[in-house]
Amino acid sequence: MKKGILAIHNNKTFKVSNIDGETIRLVSEVPNTSEGFTKVIYPSNYKKRDNLPTLYTKEVKKVEIDEMYEVDYKATYRGEKFNLSFNNTGSEFKLGTRDAELANQYGFERTDKYYYEKIVSENEIEVIKEVVVYFVR
Repeated sequence: MKKGILAIHNNKTFKVSNIDGETIRLVSEVPNTSEGFTKVIYPSNYKKRDNLPTLYTKEVKKVEIDEMYEVDYKATYRGEKFNLSFNNTGSEFKLGTRDAELANQYGFERTDKYYYEKIVSENEIEVIKEVVVYFVR
């Protein structure tokens, strides 16, 4: 399940890491160097930079994008709606909320000053995909 801002360029879907006026930065995990993508070089002061993913980016004009949209996921758990995050393999689902009363009611753990989370199994929730389309050319 992909999450975040995505763009369709040359019939392929890419993550978007930056939108600067009329320029959009596309991100790929595949070395599309023939299509103008360049490998991301992490600064030497980044901690654990050897463990960071190998990424490739390409700057394109907004007019070169066929479609741009944002995907987010929520989940219904015991009749309540929560934020939803998950790992890359989709095997761990984490609910989140800022509502302390609701978090206490359902046994969430405090993970930040104003945020609470709980790990649940997929069969305990109903996943809700939310898509916001920014534009279609």
